[in-house]
Amino acid sequence: MNLNNYLTPISPLSYFSFFAGMLKAVSLAVDLIMAHFNSRQDPEEKIRLGNSLLCTTISHLVLKQLYPAIQNILKDGLKAYKLDLIIGQRRNKLWNVIEATARPVS
Repeated sequence: MNLNNYLTPISPLSYFSFFAGMLKAVSLAVDLIMAHFNSRQDPEEKIRLGNSLLCTTISHLVLKQLYPAIQNILKDGLKAYKLDLIIGQRRNKLWNVIEATARPVS
């Protein structure tokens, strides 16, 4: 939910509680992932727990819990359009943020 799309102004307190809720969602997802890995002590077992082909729980935690929580935070501050020197105004997408922040593998 992007509060920038609303036409009515919101109070700073309302926005703070909204944003705090988004941060709590990330924190909860991270706690669930940590608990998932902390359930085992053996390093090889932890590797198995992190492989989504062998353990579907981790894929559920990342794709259904962590990813949407992070996506909501990133989308909240994302402007709808961005100016490009060559083609003018173009739609801004969350994937542009991910591409811009990712480092190439060497």
